[in-house]
Amino acid sequence: MKKKLWLVDCLDGNRGEIGKGPFRVGGSAAVDLRVNGLIGESQRDLFEVSAIKGGYQILPIDGVDFFYYDGQDSEVAVVQDHEHHTLVVEGHPFVLRWDGESGGREWFASINSSNWYVYEKGAQEWLGPVGRSEVPVMTTSESGQYIVMCDGMKGMGFYAHHVMDALAWGGGSDPLVMGKKYIENSEEPVKRELEDSEIDTEYGEFTCPVCWFRFDRGDVMNIAVHADLRGDPILGDEQMLRYYATRFNDRHQALDAMGLAAPDCACPHCRRRLPPGFLDQPHHIFSIVGAPSSGKSYYLSVLVKLMQASLFKKFSATFRDAAPDDNAVLNDMRNHLFSASKPEDAYLAKTELEGALYETLPRQGRQVKLPKPFTYHISSRKAPDDGFSVVFYDNAGEHFEPGTNTADSPGAQHISVASGIFFLFDPLYSPDFRARIKSTEDPQLLQQRNDQQDVILSESEVRIKQILGLTTAERVATPMAIIVGKSDAWISLLGSEPLLPLFGEQDGENIVLTSNIEKNSDRIRDFLLEVSPAIVANAEEISSNVRFFASSPLGHPPIEFVDSGGATQIGPDPEKLDPQRVEDATIWVLTQIAPGIFPGDKTI
Repeated sequence: MKKKLWLVDCLDGNRGEIGKGPFRVGGSAAVDLRVNGLIGESQRDLFEVSAIKGGYQILPIDGVDFFYYDGQDSEVAVVQDHEHHTLVVEGHPFVLRWDGESGGREWFASINSSNWYVYEKGAQEWLGPVGRSEVPVMTTSESGQYIVMCDGMKGMGFYAHHVMDALAWGGGSDPLVMGKKYIENSEEPVKRELEDSEIDTEYGEFTCPVCWFRFDRGDVMNIAVHADLRGDPILGDEQMLRYYATRFNDRHQALDAMGLAAPDCACPHCRRRLPPGFLDQPHHIFSIVGAPSSGKSYYLSVLVKLMQASLFKKFSATFRDAAPDDNAVLNDMRNHLFSASKPEDAYLAKTELEGALYETLPRQGRQVKLPKPFTYHISSRKAPDDGFSVVFYDNAGEHFEPGTNTADSPGAQHISVASGIFFLFDPLYSPDFRARIKSTEDPQLLQQRNDQQDVILSESEVRIKQILGLTTAERVATPMAIIVGKSDAWISLLGSEPLLPLFGEQDGENIVLTSNIEKNSDRIRDFLLEVSPAIVANAEEISSNVRFFASSPLGHPPIEFVDSGGATQIGPDPEKLDPQRVEDATIWVLTQIAPGIFPGDKTI
């Protein structure tokens, strides 16, 4: 049976059966299907349909500015399947389908342009049916937040901001007051701005874990799946198309232009894929700051390893990969360290500014290097509704130095949106610290390095306050942990008494002994005031919530070895790995973020 293109005008229900064509649609008298409303008032024509091999082609008439096919800004629409499709031309909504005579007639009968439904992405439910004139009252012009459809469209719809003006237009000479841009008593409406509005980077429900800009649920883009949809206008030909979905399957999954389910989402600013489940639970950024070669990679690798065991044993909480693909580099470093049999296998190379831990993405109109996020879910059966994710980065230390925080190199700006800031202080950089350490076993003591860790803290303060718009006298309330690393080399300087334990029991349940954290912090702070007072002073100018910790990710002095290239390196001895108090600072922050999962003791 010969197939036709079946077309419905969703404003007034007028229908068109298109055979070979050409078939013209618009507001003039010489068209095959005349539209009413805004375009009809101006007697403009919109588009022309012609049959092509294997389907139909729809071309906008010269002078038409806004042409959206299945929600995407297009220059031409090609229909070569038997699915439902949407078309919005100069704000006027149409729905179309290629089908045979009986299927087309049945489909025509199912479309009712008098009844409409509204879908708010934030609520994730359809509201309706309502009359066409009620739709603008229920929605806003916010880009991507609402999808609307008339009865019978089934699994696809229009972006409300694309069709808002046409739905609000009542005909005649009286404009409807719906926040639209009309001139009272004018015969012609002001040209409508139907392009996607610029998304505010400072406000929104979510913070991108990659570019750190904010956005709302309705701003999130989907990532196409079909191989023919490879190529994104911003990311390049090798990346899959990012788009705003208007078609969904029965499981409320977005469909791409070829009808495949496309569950992966992307940030609307940098377009980078968001971690799975990103929209389902809170995400907390944990920023680890430190000088070059201060041991951030070792610290993070050990931390991830120990958190998995500690949280489950103490609190029956799981710490698991939220994005295994994104976490692959960190997981490789962790496995590299803990499965090694000799120092050259356990050695972790210094993080480079242009290395595998970074990727190039668009940010504020520039292509910049941004650190890859490592995302982990934390959840507990005792508090199933309190689950959340934490995001770590392994920044090159140079990104925290003065002069590198330019628009072209914003890789450390996550500290301004962090839920916890961890400054890894390397005591072996400090001349005053080194003078007090009597050990001769640590080869790091033989290296002469410039100590500018207090400068890095000052730089962090400047960046945070500039981005957040704070005065120099204001402080953030973000928990800030000063972690004095490599404690195996200096802990004896605190005296013979060991630090107090992190965990205890209360009413038969494991708890975090926050009172012990306070006492340990005071003890370490007093010591730092003697040997590195600038660190204490600078940290307490940044945050009103600072604690001090001692930690040793390796638990022993590193050793020298010769690598395969003949160069002398310093790295861990895998047979002596004995991490000490690596989790303390992170768990302290977790008691503030999720006290229902990680309860602390009551302090007086």
